Amino acid sequence: MSAEVFISYAARDRERVLGLVERLRKAGVTVWIDQVGIDVSTMWSQEIVSAIKGCKVMLLSISPHSTESENVVKELALASERKKPIIPVYLEAAEIPETMEYQLAGIQRVEYFMENEDIAFKAMLRSLVKRGVHVDEEGAGLDMNEGFETSIASHAPEPQKTTVSANRKVGVVTPLLVLAVIGLVLALVLRPDKYPETSGDQAAPVEKSEPIQAKQNKTSITVLPFRNIGPSINESFLADGMHEEIDAMLSMTPSLIVKNASRMKDMALDPRSVGEALKVDSVLTGTVRQSDGQLRVTVKLVDTKTEENIWASTFDKSESDIFSVQREIAQKVVEGLKLKLGAGQQDLIVNRQTKDLEAYNLYINGRRMWKTRTREGMRDSIEKFEIALSKDPDFALAYVGIADAYNQLVMYRHSPPEVAFPKAKEELKKALALNDSLSEAHASLGCIQYVYDCNWDAALKSLIKALNLNPNYPDARRWLSHVHITMGNYSLALEEIDNGINLEPNSGNMLTAKSLYLIHAAKTDDAIKLAQLGIIRDPNFIRNYQALALANLKAGDYDAALKAIEKGDGLYPGEYQLLKARILASRGDVSEAKLILDEEIKKKDIDLISSTQIAKVFYDINEDIKALDYLEMAIEEKDPQLTYLHVNFDWNRIGDSQRFKAICKRLNLPAKP
Repeated sequence: MSAEVFISYAARDRERVLGLVERLRKAGVTVWIDQVGIDVSTMWSQEIVSAIKGCKVMLLSISPHSTESENVVKELALASERKKPIIPVYLEAAEIPETMEYQLAGIQRVEYFMENEDIAFKAMLRSLVKRGVHVDEEGAGLDMNEGFETSIASHAPEPQKTTVSANRKVGVVTPLLVLAVIGLVLALVLRPDKYPETSGDQAAPVEKSEPIQAKQNKTSITVLPFRNIGPSINESFLADGMHEEIDAMLSMTPSLIVKNASRMKDMALDPRSVGEALKVDSVLTGTVRQSDGQLRVTVKLVDTKTEENIWASTFDKSESDIFSVQREIAQKVVEGLKLKLGAGQQDLIVNRQTKDLEAYNLYINGRRMWKTRTREGMRDSIEKFEIALSKDPDFALAYVGIADAYNQLVMYRHSPPEVAFPKAKEELKKALALNDSLSEAHASLGCIQYVYDCNWDAALKSLIKALNLNPNYPDARRWLSHVHITMGNYSLALEEIDNGINLEPNSGNMLTAKSLYLIHAAKTDDAIKLAQLGIIRDPNFIRNYQALALANLKAGDYDAALKAIEKGDGLYPGEYQLLKARILASRGDVSEAKLILDEEIKKKDIDLISSTQIAKVFYDINEDIKALDYLEMAIEEKDPQLTYLHVNFDWNRIGDSQRFKAICKRLNLPAKP
């Protein structure tokens, strides 16, 4: 009898794969695996061909090793030709090469990462059962009688406007909206009733955000990315936009915790697995079909514990009704969870929207480009936002989009601060004149007031207002944590970044920020582990490698620090040369550090090189006068890195000098943290 599951893998992944095989066999799954390892096979044997022919499902292990294996590519091609169901199992993050792209296009995957194996394994088993593979339910510890397909949007339309509800206690369930998101881990963040106003040279401490666990009446939900089911399957703007808007609308509900699940797009996870991963009570899933001016949106709100539908409905409308559909879905989700919209929330929802579908699609496309964080992507996003405004000049979110693009062009060294930040301010002024209730606008303004104006009180006020409007806005939580760490409020910084991580558990940006705070507190072991986790969850986020290098530098492991820089160079060559110089100087290679430093200084005429980082290298090689020279230069250049002057760096030798005190005074910072 042929094995029901064929596993394709690379020899260098053999240890991980054999561990998976052992778990599958304990769960009663019959598995065929080449015990030698296909990468060392001298010929592609008939035995392998027969095993693929006889299996029900192929588990395709994905890693940087397997994607380079010719034999893995052959096995995938053979399974695809024989129309075998394929489940990509990611052992670690890896890019899919062109040789595999066609066969894997649109196929949902399982992320069998080391820190997430148990949850991923359950999802894998359920996916195998769905494809006809026998699993020993009792041995696997699964309840297979409960539905597990509800997170995979069906292509079959449901009856129009059918509503399903289930009796339940208020505190037990919680779902939400309609689209794409991410995730993994806990839950946190609820609307603080009040944040105190601040005054004086140094900001007063902000009232602590209450942890979710302390609020038994708080319901948590995540909105999985909506699926576009055609006919234009590649045009998913509408589905993406519905997800983002519904997510934003639900986030305004005071008694609801909304967690980001965007990284769960295309993953074969059932509601129970999503609930376990994100620690949420309910999941909102949906599909969008757009054709000939008509729109069909099918949504389900599912209890993650019982996998029962709390509420389900299908909306058949014209394209022009999309905005009313979004509002109705948000309203029905809140009602299904036995909650109420916050005071004035309905008006906030209506006022944030455009009435022009073309402007809306342009805005969503622009946000997609903005998220690439590349120079080209962010500049192209500005063009999309500007065209959207030509369709609807009162679309306040498009002005915020332009401002965010200018902000990040600076933060990623693609534009000078003195050029981009004033433009961003002007766009935010227009947005707030149209709608003073946009959380995104106040958060973006707070970011500028923090990194450009060095006005801590103003930044706190703007970020607090953003969170009062939307307590589930992750970026506002992260930026607020930055203000706290800059002002020396370590415990508040840690609390806010934890709030942000609970909302976006897989965000490299969030995990990197916390890793840097842990370095600041000399908790280097924890910082290293968190930076490594950030790389696993968000391998293309360059600052993960910066955090890992800094943590190892602090720990005195210079080889590991240089290795982290080398890996980061694979994504953005030369991005952290000055940090590399600091590491070399710290281990005694001062001459090599000086060579790098000289090269970076030469680039300042043609590139945006941080004078703050140059100052740190000069300090590390004991050239204090030049360190002070470049800190003063950084002030004139409005270098955003100056806001972290006292974070993860000790200026003891020059801390008492009049020049350094004058620098700190101009930055509204204490001379010593």
